[in-house]
Amino acid sequence: MEDNKTTPPTREFERIDKFVNVAPTREYTIDQKSQTLCRQSENGQKECIKVNLEYSQMFTQMQKLGFFCTLPMDPTETYMECRRV
Repeated sequence: MEDNKTTPPTREFERIDKFVNVAPTREYTIDQKSQTLCRQSENGQKECIKVNLEYSQMFTQMQKLGFFCTLPMDPTETYMECRRV
């Protein structure tokens, strides 16, 4: 018998995919402290989703979507900046 249940990480990866696909050319940030993935909208507002994943899991998913993620120049910041390559 096949199990049709989706594991929680898979659902979270799908949420990231859906969020990014709305604006695939935008720059994104992954915030470790708040477990959020954010972008700036066209009108300048910050749009975020809270994701129930580890920082490394969010980073890996963004890489799979074609983004290059780096730490900001300021060493006191806890987020990563992700740009499509």
